[in-house]
Amino acid sequence: MTDGHDARFARTVDLYDPEGFARVRGGGVVVAGLGGVGAHAAIALARSGIGRLLLIDCDTLSRTSLNRHPVAGPLDVGRPKVEVVRDHLVQACPDTLVAVSASRIEDATLATLLRDDDVMVHGVLLDAIDSVDHKVALLAHAVGQGRVAVSSLGAAGKVDPGQVRSGTLEESRVCPLGRVVRRGLRRHGVAPSRIQAVWSEEAPRKPDPVGPGGGVPDAFGRHRRQPSNMMLPGMFGFALAALAIGSLAGGGGWSRDRRPSR
Repeated sequence: MTDGHDARFARTVDLYDPEGFARVRGGGVVVAGLGGVGAHAAIALARSGIGRLLLIDCDTLSRTSLNRHPVAGPLDVGRPKVEVVRDHLVQACPDTLVAVSASRIEDATLATLLRDDDVMVHGVLLDAIDSVDHKVALLAHAVGQGRVAVSSLGAAGKVDPGQVRSGTLEESRVCPLGRVVRRGLRRHGVAPSRIQAVWSEEAPRKPDPVGPGGGVPDAFGRHRRQPSNMMLPGMFGFALAALAIGSLAGGGGWSRDRRPSR
């Protein structure tokens, strides 16, 4: 990366001003989970000029993921999600430094995946994982380290873009996942108001049950197929990226009225 700004970032510089954009170029973000939400967030961050990305996901791309993934195609089925997104970014955004980890996010791996000495390098965490227990542990760990944490709540089963909201996790409404995550964080001694979130106030469509051993567990451990499209997960991912970029451009942190502090 150079001190000057490539012409492709001119309009982004206009939006955040040169000083704010310089903080974006010097900043780094962890994206945990590269499904329909996290993959969109990673692409948006790199296109916006983020300096460094750490992408974490242990899963491989399935054929049922193709309806909501921004860069994968049929030939990518079976490949690690981190490799699919990384390979796209190497070509599309070569001046963003991308590190990947195909590791499972759980209590035993958090200290290794999100090291204390990495906070200054990747100061923002975007949470786009589904497992409730691991989601809570991830957010509590990040907040304890002093990272800015932004969490995606439930994007599946939604069709109405007008009901997508952002604010603190404490303010989230309607979303069942939000309620469970708030309770879990309080058990960890973390106030939900310390975490930014994206959610929808639309009542979700019910998941379709699948046969024994089929599908993947949902956020509550049930083997059901969550109905989803590309649009709402994409909106959630773009919203996560916007909150991360706004935090970095504004110098980090959040004011009480939910706008990035400037």
